[in-house]
Amino acid sequence: MPEDLELDFQSALRVAGITVPEDRTAIMLDAYRSYRALVAILDEPMPYAEEPAAAPRLAASPRR
Repeated sequence: MPEDLELDFQSALRVAGITVPEDRTAIMLDAYRSYRALVAILDEPMPYAEEPAAAPRLAASPRR
């Protein structure tokens, strides 16, 4: 993952069609960096001993 995610952030905004006011760009970029750091942690596998005993599972939708 690149050190500076500013280009990635700008690209994501363009793709989504979102315009961030200039005075909010710095804080939104910081929030994006924090989000990407959190996603990297959550994507790591959890050790078996730490996994929840009853992880919620999505029920399959009934076929009609």
